[in-house]
Amino acid sequence: MSSFTDNKLKIISVKPTERLKYLHSFEIEYSTKTGRTAKWELASRSGLERLEKEIFKHERFTDGAMIFATNLEKTQMVLLKEFRVTAGRYVYTIPAGLIDPDESIEMAAIREFKEETGMDFSPQYVDRSRYVSVGIVNECINIVYGYFSGEPSSEFLTDEEDAQAIIIDAEMAEILLREEEVTARTAYLMQHFFDINPFFKK
Repeated sequence: MSSFTDNKLKIISVKPTERLKYLHSFEIEYSTKTGRTAKWELASRSGLERLEKEIFKHERFTDGAMIFATNLEKTQMVLLKEFRVTAGRYVYTIPAGLIDPDESIEMAAIREFKEETGMDFSPQYVDRSRYVSVGIVNECINIVYGYFSGEPSSEFLTDEEDAQAIIIDAEMAEILLREEEVTARTAYLMQHFFDINPFFKK
């Protein structure tokens, strides 16, 4: 397993801003069940045209791929231990990334997996596009399921990324869920894959 680089990402400051470079902010006005006018605030990677198609025409979009990679025996899966600027700490998550223009979901999954983990990925099943956090953003992703091969490497990470790919089994999954910071979607998939959520055990 490859080790972290000596140079770590470090938070310098946090400050409010009224304008964002990569995100758009919107105010949605709607009518409540009693006829009262209410407003909802939303952030989006895309512009007004997509949002209107999404809301009024119910068109489906995708922003990227979340990659659920296992070994052929389905006894192991790949996670990233990644420094997330928004949390100010390392967080365990499933590899993911945005889709490039004219790129299929499968192509995006293969490329992003290689960039983030250094390993190869063979897509087997692509789930439908689903919302990530529908309360505050309209970002949608497809979870792509498949098999990994090779050894983890940080060779393809950019200067802005501080991450390490790890291959875990059920025992390690229980330790991480108990002791480390794991994102909600990743935690759910880990619990389901390894059958370690006590509530669902019969």
